[in-house]
Amino acid sequence: MIRSGSRPSAGARQWFALPAVMVVALAVAACGGSTDPAPVASSGVSSPSGPPAGDGTPAPSAAPSSTPTGVSQGTLIRIVIDGQVLDGRLWDNAPGRDLPSRLPVTLTFGDLSRQEKIGHLEQLLSMESMPAGDDPVPGDLGWYEPWGNVVLYYGDVAYWDGIARIGTIDSGTDLIEAQTGDFTAIIERADQVAALTRCGGAGHASSPGVCWSDGCGEFGERGGQP
Repeated sequence: MIRSGSRPSAGARQWFALPAVMVVALAVAACGGSTDPAPVASSGVSSPSGPPAGDGTPAPSAAPSSTPTGVSQGTLIRIVIDGQVLDGRLWDNAPGRDLPSRLPVTLTFGDLSRQEKIGHLEQLLSMESMPAGDDPVPGDLGWYEPWGNVVLYYGDVAYWDGIARIGTIDSGTDLIEAQTGDFTAIIERADQVAALTRCGGAGHASSPGVCWSDGCGEFGERGGQP
């Protein structure tokens, strides 16, 4: 024991100092002074306003498309430009089903932005259940509803509101692109042409003065814009 008034030895000072250190440590712990890092959120969890977990890159959203699920279904057509025939198909969507009722039709096309040829159709096609717009690719047959235009795409125009993809051209985008200035093109149903061939007809279904029908029973003259 150390008497009152006497100076403690060095060893005694160490024993006195130890409880003081413990008191300080306990005080720091009680005040939340931990130096441990904050817990890290497990992978796969993201904040409501932040990007998805992983590499931090959100998955791109797919643009809406007017392409039907079964593109093999639809109406076979022919597009005749300066005597050369391009085969195509109208898809089974609203405008693609509506256009065949207007065929055969002769349209005057002009170039737009060196990416597409546009021809005006007098009566609008149905857009029932179609998306607000689409992103056509070269070789697509389109309908631009705001202007009432049938469109032959030979370049990449990207997404635009008002575009509906209504079919495809099997080949011949080079022929479409090569047209300079305004030109006429005849769009006709392939089955109408086949009927003319079977029944001894000549030319194509929309030639002025040439008769057409879906079969060999009844024929009637039809040509130009209906």
